[in-house]
Amino acid sequence: MDGDIPRYSKHQLVKRYCLLGIGLFIMSIGIAMSKRAGIGTTPISCIPATMSFFTPISMGMLTFLFNAFLVVIEILILGKQFQKIQILQVIMGFVIGALTDVSLAIFSFIEPGSYAEQWFWCILSCMILGFGVMLEVRANVLVAPGEGVVVAFVTRFKIPFPRMKVISDSTMVASAVVMSILFTGGLNGVREGTIFAAVVLGFIVGFYRNRFGDRIDRLLE
Repeated sequence: MDGDIPRYSKHQLVKRYCLLGIGLFIMSIGIAMSKRAGIGTTPISCIPATMSFFTPISMGMLTFLFNAFLVVIEILILGKQFQKIQILQVIMGFVIGALTDVSLAIFSFIEPGSYAEQWFWCILSCMILGFGVMLEVRANVLVAPGEGVVVAFVTRFKIPFPRMKVISDSTMVASAVVMSILFTGGLNGVREGTIFAAVVLGFIVGFYRNRFGDRIDRLLE
């Protein structure tokens, strides 16, 4: 499976894991803002966000459980090809979940009073989330479960990564829509903001990568 942890010195690893932690916290802020915006979260977060509307479990805990589920899928798909180091994705999922609950508490004051305000917070959440994703990817020490499951299918079935990413995101969104309609009678956690995030997030990450990627790499070295 792609996404092996490269060999770094201890000093480099400390810096890279610190960067990963910062990236995950910033990502959790973006996730929390998108939830508070009320017009849908990103594809990777829409299932936990939707389930939080009809279960007593917090979105952070649901995020952890969903990420753990994705790691299980990776193991089932790859079998012996699954690299043991990638089990750390479960810990990564727990950190993301815990930070998401913290961020939801911090930004509990966000209560959009109009549709325009909802879009303001949705767009801002994408800008923040994109920066966090860029830092997480730049740290280059672990593959996030959402990406790991895509890589697993790519490795096992030789499907091009962009196509598999679209399939993965579409499946998550469709699943969230079905659950939301069945259990809440409407669309909660997955709406037009979800589609917006799916379309623009990659461009936002690319923008940050082009502007800050080389500087971050020099700091890490």
